[in-house]
Amino acid sequence: MVGLLLPDPPHLVLDLKGVASWDDLAIGAVLSTAKRVMTNGGRFVVAGAPAGLLAHFRRIGLDRMIQCHETVDQAVEELGSGR
Repeated sequence: MVGLLLPDPPHLVLDLKGVASWDDLAIGAVLSTAKRVMTNGGRFVVAGAPAGLLAHFRRIGLDRMIQCHETVDQAVEELGSGR
């Protein structure tokens, strides 16, 4: 995700549906991308993350920084609402 070209301002929905496992490196990639997007005035939203990953986000406090939605459609609607 580091080389991902982003619009200005960047708004990104990361679809994690189907993710079966993760490690600290994957969590770090999500976090660094979220920081990159938000530092540049954009919004970063996660969609479709499995329950175990969402629980991990809560344990490490990432849920306070990143909004998570069940579906991509809900995440896109969130970005469109400007909330």
